[in-house]
Amino acid sequence: MSHERVYRLRIGAVAAAALVALGLLFASPLLLASTTIPLAYVAYGALSTVPADAAIRVERSLSDATPQPGASVTVRLSVENVSEGTLPDVRVVDGVPDDLAVVDGSPRECVTLRPGESATLTYDVVALRGDFEFADPVVRLRSFAAGRVVTETVPAAGDTALSSLDPVSAAPVGSATLARAGTHPTDSGGEGLEFHSTREYRPGDSISRIHWRRFAKTNELTTVSYREERAVRVVVVVDVRPVGRVRPHAGAPTAASLTGYAAERIYESLVDAGVTTGVAAFGVDGADPSVPTGAGPVPWVDGDRDDAVAHARTLFDAVRRVADDPASGSDGTGPDGAGSGRASDWTTPTDTDTSARSPGLDSPGDTSEEADAGVPETPTPDGGADAVRYLLSQFPPAAHVVFVTPLLDDWPLGFVGRVRRHEYPVTVLSPGATGSGSLGRRVARRERDVRLADLSAAGATVVDWGRSDSVEAALADALASLPGGSHD
Repeated sequence: MSHERVYRLRIGAVAAAALVALGLLFASPLLLASTTIPLAYVAYGALSTVPADAAIRVERSLSDATPQPGASVTVRLSVENVSEGTLPDVRVVDGVPDDLAVVDGSPRECVTLRPGESATLTYDVVALRGDFEFADPVVRLRSFAAGRVVTETVPAAGDTALSSLDPVSAAPVGSATLARAGTHPTDSGGEGLEFHSTREYRPGDSISRIHWRRFAKTNELTTVSYREERAVRVVVVVDVRPVGRVRPHAGAPTAASLTGYAAERIYESLVDAGVTTGVAAFGVDGADPSVPTGAGPVPWVDGDRDDAVAHARTLFDAVRRVADDPASGSDGTGPDGAGSGRASDWTTPTDTDTSARSPGLDSPGDTSEEADAGVPETPTPDGGADAVRYLLSQFPPAAHVVFVTPLLDDWPLGFVGRVRRHEYPVTVLSPGATGSGSLGRRVARRERDVRLADLSAAGATVVDWGRSDSVEAALADALASLPGGSHD
């Protein structure tokens, strides 16, 4: 607590001294009498003070203490006068974390409080990933004449922290389960339980698979094939390239940040369900020695390795760093500072600038059948022509690919096309981050809707995670499309 005396009425003392001097000089009773006016102001300022028993109680409440990233959280700060005297000038400033942007209202207030009276200030912040501690509010009390000032930090009761759900600590997705996390049937014949087909007996076939009834009728040996069951394999591919590091408005998390968050939540849910899950990330520098990579330049974690979970979390940490780094992408505003909403306006690199692509990516136009048919490709400066091919060569057979991308350019369409040509089933989860305020934002939103439709037409299962939708519902829809997935 600090006490300060402010000499706001010093001019009154100067005026009184001047009038006294002039009154004595000119022997004027009127001038001498007029000194009472400035002297009254001086006396008022000297006697006015903050009550010695002044006391303030502060309580903070959050509309949601554990929101999903990007959600708007309303903060209410109640200030109550618990002393016996009136406090004519109470000024309070809440301790908003530096990383959280105030998008509505103000964390500052100036009020007059009678004994037992309270006032509430309200403002909204946008949640980001992580834990954010609110500092104690600073309260300043002034006397009637503002000649005395008392400043103190008052501990706030109630909510003191905002924690945006982190995948490791988040509640499990309750609206979707993996009913058969271990295996799933395929269209090929082999060992299994469900009948698939019959064929001629071949030396070496198991006696248990011979169709004995048919042999009894026709005296011909035939072998029964059952629908082969394979262990469920899922590959989560996350797209955090620089084109996605944009914000729908100031203070909001980037589209890449939401993408990484959703991918990590999916990975944790699958691992908890016992599903072998691999992870790949576009937009993360594979040359970083701390980032796990496979045969190609794209960071990759094979779900079959013993330490897969630890390596996947290391990769997701790298995803978070690049997705949340404002220096690694655009700040989300267009040339006019307002943000047009178009990916081409939000990002600095042009369509022909290879810096807009992460190392190891082939170009969006590299989607022809020739890419997988062995026809020589035109090399690129970053060697990206073979990056996707290297990555796909590491995917396990019959894997289900979950691709999480903000869809702010056409590159994901080409990637999904190549994955589908390898006959991998694909689920695309796309967090929306285009907004709908300006004309440019509406155009960008329309372009994204067209891309979603194109992906669906290409045979992918598409889940659109809108900004107003619950992340739990989006994750449930994505998980339900996997083998054995179902809604409860």
